[in-house]
Amino acid sequence: MPRSVNSVASRKRRKKIMKRAKGYFGRRKNVWT
Repeated sequence: MPRSVNSVASRKRRKKIMKRAKGYFGRRKNVWT
């Protein structure tokens, strides 16, 4: 994942998604497709 200028805003918005995605990646790998 490349670093963006407003990484702080992106991280805050994706924090919930990342927490959810972390659990999903364990069961299914194609969660983003």
